[in-house]
Amino acid sequence: MQCPNGCSNPMQSVRVARIFYRSGSPVVIRDLEMYSCPECGGESMPLKSARIVENVLNGRMQSVGQFSAPLFLPAT
Repeated sequence: MQCPNGCSNPMQSVRVARIFYRSGSPVVIRDLEMYSCPECGGESMPLKSARIVENVLNGRMQSVGQFSAPLFLPAT
């Protein structure tokens, strides 16, 4: 797949973890396949991964565990 930004190198398939929000609460999806450009760092989500995200956000997939992390707020 070619980069939508017009870079000369083809995009590479990578596995990532991403945070999405469902009803204001964060959910983490690990091992999500994405395409990444080695030149500009741009990313593209294949349809298969988009369907997984859609199913998670619509509550059609069950979670396999819990995730917690420190929360930081920027200084005001």
